[in-house]
Amino acid sequence: MVNKVDWSEWYDMTRLQPPNKLLVEALLYVKNTGKVIDIGGGALRDTRHLLQRGFDVTVIDKNSLLEKEALKIKNKRLHPIVTSFEDFQFPINEYVLALAIQSLSYCDFTHFDRVIKNIKLSLKKGGIFCGQIYDEYGQEPKSLHKTYKTVEEVKEYLKDMEIILFQEEETEKGRTKHWRIYNFIARK
Repeated sequence: MVNKVDWSEWYDMTRLQPPNKLLVEALLYVKNTGKVIDIGGGALRDTRHLLQRGFDVTVIDKNSLLEKEALKIKNKRLHPIVTSFEDFQFPINEYVLALAIQSLSYCDFTHFDRVIKNIKLSLKKGGIFCGQIYDEYGQEPKSLHKTYKTVEEVKEYLKDMEIILFQEEETEKGRTKHWRIYNFIARK
């Protein structure tokens, strides 16, 4: 039996934080306001920033806490959908920005390639894909991440796009976990 994770503490910690720096950088390359998808939006900290900037935001997250967060915002340009990345039906040529901060590695590895392909297809020509993909070192049996990729694999996913920014970031969690995070901004 799989234990359900209580994300309410994470939501409380992140809700009022400023938008992610990677998103702020990516917005420099988005030419017009339009439709955005926030993939794994969590407590909606980045979504709030996008709404303030005039974007129409679809946010997907499989956690039912998303609905509670969205009700607090009360904005007609916010479209929350409680679903997994694997089950979401990405529209074609819809978004000026696809945002996937701290979320893609939660996608089941058996669906990861298809999800990445569908995210890219959902972008309009010139649209921006901004996100992070994790690589893992060490062991942690309680890790919630399901997919890890090497730098070569991440670059392969982005090879049909113009890479605007690609950074490798090292992070430690306790003594048993070492992550390398690949931050990217790419244009379709």
